[in-house]
Amino acid sequence: MKKAQGRNTTCIEARTGLAALIAFAAVGGAVPALAETPARGCYAREYSAQHLAEHPNQGVAALRLWFFDESAEADSHAALVEARMADQGQGARDGVGGEVLTQYALCDADQSCYVECDGGIFETAILPDGDLQLTTRFFALGEGEACGGGSDLAESRGEETTYRLSAAPPEICQALWQPHPLPEPGCYGMTYSDMGHGQGVLGLRLLLHPADDGYAFPQADGTFRVTLPDSGRAAAAGLGGARLSVPVWCSSRDGLCRSGVDEGALAIAPLGEGVALSTGRFLIFGAEAANIDIAAPGQAITRHQLRRLAPEECRGME
Repeated sequence: MKKAQGRNTTCIEARTGLAALIAFAAVGGAVPALAETPARGCYAREYSAQHLAEHPNQGVAALRLWFFDESAEADSHAALVEARMADQGQGARDGVGGEVLTQYALCDADQSCYVECDGGIFETAILPDGDLQLTTRFFALGEGEACGGGSDLAESRGEETTYRLSAAPPEICQALWQPHPLPEPGCYGMTYSDMGHGQGVLGLRLLLHPADDGYAFPQADGTFRVTLPDSGRAAAAGLGGARLSVPVWCSSRDGLCRSGVDEGALAIAPLGEGVALSTGRFLIFGAEAANIDIAAPGQAITRHQLRRLAPEECRGME
């Protein structure tokens, strides 16, 4: 494993601040019992105010890292990273001071971890005292509905930044493995009388299959279908009157359904017998690469409430 030798190197004070990190972890609310945790390793550090004052380029105030196995498959190593950003360094530069940013990464057998969609990489090494050394030149922080992130684990992209984290009790990483409940399998939908009520669409259908529990975070496959009006944005995109369907996969890790790497996401959650659906960006494609974002223009988040429907309402979506 490559050692950190960069000129822009920051190490956290040794084994301090775990009490503060426990309080930091508690913000996430109720979590599953530790016996249910598929954790392979939790590492954490909390930076003191004095340390941050002495390192003004450092924009990370606290850092937690949980290594885990996504499934029983041999090559399913992954990591979840959570950084509480300081109002300095890259935190101030990117306007995320005080925010908590997360990122999911795939890892190889040596626990070098990377973010899909060119989101960067970090390398790790276990030191003789059991601490973990993390080195990166670019690693996007802040999962969104598109490629990219809200900030960077590296202080300056392209220049090496190193963090030294201590092994921590599993409860320190509890908020990272708190699952989001997925709706029960079945057919859900809403039909609107006009595109105004539907925020630019006339109908939505979501068919969910039973979740696969063979993952650290159960996943459910399904199909999402939208019926578009024959006027407005849909007509301008060459999709007037179209009824389009896309396969989706939904994860209890974040409660999001996705159809591709950079097509956006649908947030779903049980709502009584139905589903609360929201999105800030979700592209759906028709013929010859014609596409439309079903999120309503001018709204940060577009919301729909889907009712549970009879199975025949989702006929043809299997």
